[in-house]
Amino acid sequence: MMESRHLDRLGRDLMDRTPGDLPTRPAPHDAAPVVSRRGLIAVALAACASASSLGGCALPDNLLQSQQPESHIEPYLATVYDSDVPVTTATLMMVGDMLIHQGVWLSGERSDGTYNYDHFFTHLAKDFSESDIAIVNQETVLGGTERGLESFPDFNSPQELGEAEVAAGVDVALGATNHALDHGFDGIRWTLEYWRSHHPEMVTPGIADTPEEAERIWLIERQGMTFAILNYTQFSNHALPAEDWSLRMLRHSDLPGEVSRARELGADFVVACVHWGTEYVYEPDGPQLRWAEELVEAGVDAVLGTHPHVLQPVEIYEAADGRRVPVFWSLGNFVSWQIEKPRMLGGMAKLVFAKRGDECQLVEWSLEPVVTHKATDPSMSVYRLSEYTEDLASRNAIHWAEGCGDFTAAYCRDLAAQILGPEYDTGSCILRGTL
Repeated sequence: MMESRHLDRLGRDLMDRTPGDLPTRPAPHDAAPVVSRRGLIAVALAACASASSLGGCALPDNLLQSQQPESHIEPYLATVYDSDVPVTTATLMMVGDMLIHQGVWLSGERSDGTYNYDHFFTHLAKDFSESDIAIVNQETVLGGTERGLESFPDFNSPQELGEAEVAAGVDVALGATNHALDHGFDGIRWTLEYWRSHHPEMVTPGIADTPEEAERIWLIERQGMTFAILNYTQFSNHALPAEDWSLRMLRHSDLPGEVSRARELGADFVVACVHWGTEYVYEPDGPQLRWAEELVEAGVDAVLGTHPHVLQPVEIYEAADGRRVPVFWSLGNFVSWQIEKPRMLGGMAKLVFAKRGDECQLVEWSLEPVVTHKATDPSMSVYRLSEYTEDLASRNAIHWAEGCGDFTAAYCRDLAAQILGPEYDTGSCILRGTL
């Protein structure tokens, strides 16, 4: 059973309203401060005493001692007990849709005809580099310039985007999206051929070019912990090809079986990244709610959502076995050239995992709003909302779109506050929670 709470769905007609038009929403469950991975000196949560096993391993309440000075410990943390067993932590982060319209790819076009997209990551470089696992939702096919770049509705994007992702420290490029089949099975093959030939270390769940690859459970080991990254899409813009196994669809997947296989392969944690929901709506729809419950009951430890192109809140689900699972309904866009104000606001999710000996737990989560700064040159980038100024907002190319001349940083702050609810800290511009 999930924790029951009524969720008011906001209709499509809200997408162009001002933030003040949004109805007040209830607060996410149990939101509380967390600390960053670098600031996490000790992780000892009283809540662990009442939490059952997350992913097959639970922490006792007298857990977690760091070798760092206690002065770094935030006051809300529970008492730290001495332990001879060292504690390790790992941080997983994820940002939303890499939706590569023509305006996006033109921002990286150089005078000599080459392309570079490092500028997308400039202002979040530390977040990407310091995270143990960094994930982007690669919404569009990476077929490259030799196959002809295309924008909406059937995207084909520069492979130099992948180069920028690797340079930034991205570990996982999710492929299961509604645009994965924009060029049929060929598009999936182009994307995977690029990754394998240039960056074989990149984890690419959700798409496959062989039946054997379609069955693969992607595992990543960090800080002595093993993570399984599962990736699904609720829908496709195109009919499945004869190679129907090439795109991992929710409705065709054995969710309990895949989580079980991940555990058998040694996963301490299973993270599901899901492309779902209704575009431009600020709350989860009915199918999202149903799929989330199925994923939680299947045994995942966290759910990270994309596709609606706007930010949606975070909810905590409680499984029948007592596990408490954060569900990030939608991280919105990371980069795009969409022409509505709300679509400039996305989110950066972070999860903190801890392990002592054989005992492990997902202990903290946060969601920090980010802003797409549109421009036709390398000044196009993504900023955390807390650092996005009115001067920057005045130069955002969203102003060129009809009805968007009043776009401001204050608009973004108000919208984030109304979507994320009263537990969202409007000073630091972060929603935080512990588990």
